[in-house]
Amino acid sequence: MTMRYANILAAIISLSLPAGIAQETTEAPAESKLHNMQPSEGAVSLFDTKTLAGWHTSEKDKKFFSVKDGVITGGSLDQPVPRNVWLISDKSYENFELTFAIKLTDGGGPGLKNSGIQIRSLPIGSSICGYQIDAGPTHPDRSINGGLGYWGNIWDEHRRGALVTAENQDQLLKSVKQFDGWNTYKVIANGPNIKTWINGIPAHDFTEKNNKIAADGIIALQAHKGGKFSVQFKDLMIKELPATKDSPKWIDEDIIKGRQKKQKKKK
Repeated sequence: MTMRYANILAAIISLSLPAGIAQETTEAPAESKLHNMQPSEGAVSLFDTKTLAGWHTSEKDKKFFSVKDGVITGGSLDQPVPRNVWLISDKSYENFELTFAIKLTDGGGPGLKNSGIQIRSLPIGSSICGYQIDAGPTHPDRSINGGLGYWGNIWDEHRRGALVTAENQDQLLKSVKQFDGWNTYKVIANGPNIKTWINGIPAHDFTEKNNKIAADGIIALQAHKGGKFSVQFKDLMIKELPATKDSPKWIDEDIIKGRQKKQKKKK
């Protein structure tokens, strides 16, 4: 190829590329940098695609969870969700790699349409305490999470409140399907460290500094109180990792000790 034709070809290529894309690069394509969202070898399913075996909820909240078309469905498209409702794993987990896909569907009307998945958590009465890997559409207040909304937040439910918002917010905002599309999550909780990814994009590399915060607990799927919406979960896979020596447990949490003291006083 002559230099003249090479220059013409380069000019044509540059015109066809979106603004901001370099003509030549030594780096790998962006999509090849995405984290592998497939479950690791040895992962097992948390859902048999037919029943809610291995999970439970309160009697009054059973109507908000079902299995439809091979996926777990929570919330309601017919009525506003009146309170936070939870589908709780029968088993407790400490260190693990968890992958799942989540989809929200808007039922119309006002109200918050939000979900999330609790990890290392504990049911206390009708509430659940512990880390929540949040999921939900863009909030009207565009300042929240860089305009991303609740997707990717780590929220400390009924314990300390919000902890950290997602990293790589611009990338996540372009990637996340707010409604009517599946988003894939991966969570690796190992010792005090929690790493999360959404659709292959890193969302968190969070290390718990408080050595009294429990590193064990249940997993729970949430439909947040608010508007009419449904949330669906599928491909729930977990691979347990070796436990951390002398890791803090819920029995050691101040919130549990305080509750035990109140119960003794009542007696």
